[in-house]
Amino acid sequence: MTGTAATIDEATRAAYRRDGVVCLHGVIGRRWLDLIAEGIEADRAAPGRFFRDQTPEGSPARYLFSYWMWPDNPPIATVAREGPVPAIAAGLLGAERAYLLMDNWFLREAGAVNGAPWHHDEPYFDFTGGGMCAVWIPLEQASPEEGLSFIAGSHRDYPLFQPKNFKLDQPFDGVAEEYAAMPDFSDPSFDDRRLSWAMAPGDCLVFDLRTVHGASAGRRPLDKTIRRLSLRYGDQDVRFHPRGPWTAETAEFLMERGQRTDAPLDCPMLPRVWPPEAGAERAEPAEA
Repeated sequence: MTGTAATIDEATRAAYRRDGVVCLHGVIGRRWLDLIAEGIEADRAAPGRFFRDQTPEGSPARYLFSYWMWPDNPPIATVAREGPVPAIAAGLLGAERAYLLMDNWFLREAGAVNGAPWHHDEPYFDFTGGGMCAVWIPLEQASPEEGLSFIAGSHRDYPLFQPKNFKLDQPFDGVAEEYAAMPDFSDPSFDDRRLSWAMAPGDCLVFDLRTVHGASAGRRPLDKTIRRLSLRYGDQDVRFHPRGPWTAETAEFLMERGQRTDAPLDCPMLPRVWPPEAGAERAEPAEA
């Protein structure tokens, strides 16, 4: 679809509920894309606590990401809290209230031989219940082979899978037995369930945090550097629940800032972004 959050129609909402992912075209205006680029460059120049270099040994180029920059990164904070994205997330979640769970950029340099393996986001975070989604925004044009591939309906049809260390492509130590082993979703038997899109700057993907996805290119090198921003949101029914040793750092970070265990979201790092505060700037319709 094309347009703004207010024009998300019932067919798009139905596709999101059915497949666990939708691609929205032309909903992020140039101003917001410029802010994202500015924020990523600022964070690369002065990396924060949660900057990570996930480049495996022997790779000719880097795979980098960082998260929870927004408190010290005004451009990212503006996009995450005041741009069109909160309204898009709240609209697809059907949320009375929506909260920012995490901001997270990714950069895969030209020639890098690692990308995200098959995974879904929920086991990597200390949140459970309610509705949660990620809004994935590319800064460069991307063919289906340069973006993400999704398994349609996997948010409904599968249990939670073991979270992996992306650098090692192995499950984290200490993962409980309640998490299932990840199937090989690259197998031809899943061909009719894989979804991917050609995307241009201004487009975004919105997907449920339980929807299985991975980098379409896998470990094949790309011929250009790609930058992405992922903004994760949750509704009023989400609860904070520490998962295990692989999320200990982020769980402790939130608890140190007042978030209570097995309780609703109530922490300065998890601000309400929808409905907007009185006087907050809201996005104008994206330009074609």
